[in-house]
Amino acid sequence: MSENTSAPAAAACPRCREPVDGHRFCENCGHDLWLRRGGAARAPSGPCPGCGANGTNTPNGFGVDEAGEDYCSTCGIRRDDGTEHIEADLGQVAGVSDRGLVHAHNEDAMAVGVLAAPDGQALVAAVVCDGVSTVDAPELASRAGADAALERLLHPSGPDMSKAVEEAADAVAALVDGSHGHFRNPPSCTLVAAVVDPGPEDGVSITVGWVGDSRAYWLAAPDAAEPARLLTVDHSWATEMINSGTLDAETALADRRAHAITRWLGAGGEPHPEIVTIRPAGPGLLLLCSDGLWNYYPGAEELAEVALSTLARGGPVAVARELTTIALNAGGRDNVTVVAVPVGPWDERGTP
Repeated sequence: MSENTSAPAAAACPRCREPVDGHRFCENCGHDLWLRRGGAARAPSGPCPGCGANGTNTPNGFGVDEAGEDYCSTCGIRRDDGTEHIEADLGQVAGVSDRGLVHAHNEDAMAVGVLAAPDGQALVAAVVCDGVSTVDAPELASRAGADAALERLLHPSGPDMSKAVEEAADAVAALVDGSHGHFRNPPSCTLVAAVVDPGPEDGVSITVGWVGDSRAYWLAAPDAAEPARLLTVDHSWATEMINSGTLDAETALADRRAHAITRWLGAGGEPHPEIVTIRPAGPGLLLLCSDGLWNYYPGAEELAEVALSTLARGGPVAVARELTTIALNAGGRDNVTVVAVPVGPWDERGTP
């Protein structure tokens, strides 16, 4: 047996393929070599899946009439815009966003990212946005908000939750500049974002910021030092009525205005976030989700029971898939987005 003594292949920039030498940024194209991102929708290409019309030369790549907007002008099938079902798995963080069973479009969006120097601990960030269904093009707001917030959370200058939400609000507000059409009711969305900092000196810290009723949960075993709980407080009519003592919970939640949000990103909204930071005393799972999940499973304990056993078997992507499936099986009346981040001494497959 002979030992392989050939020199290892030189690393290459994933964007431009030029050789790189261990610096954070590619000297040729400026790509951030320490950053990995996921969650963006990718428009499908190829012929129409309904009639097979060859669309390789058409602007939208479907072989359908662009003027037909959502439907193929040949067979009438509704086009997939690339957001029907999205999965992202970066190992330390994973998410699933699904259209659900009732809505015509997926108006949710997610953005996940990992920033890690070679041989260094990873900074993990995730964002979930839920487009407000009563406005025009809510999916534009959720995508713009999620992307802008993640960009700021993983900025080279370090994570800044307040600034991330501010820049997400600016990105949503900029949608009315005319480049995306003219809106009678401008796009808007909710947002929940989190950044998990390994903190070599002070231990792991989790900072969560939110506007609206998208949620963050800390999920842990029943006997854990850091108990499972909801980390966010909904900015909704019902929550405000209950917290102010105006109505009891039963009355408030039965009101038709119960789920009306009181803060959002977009025209007429109050984009001021609430921000909390926790330092978990033990391992657990950070979960971000839209109301497409928590409308069916609002309790932290019940979510933990499902999520932690699934995490041990298949890692965070299995958690996101399982909870999304549960929401769909329960009715899937809304878009569903679930992002899972193991925290503590778990490996990438969720094994403690």
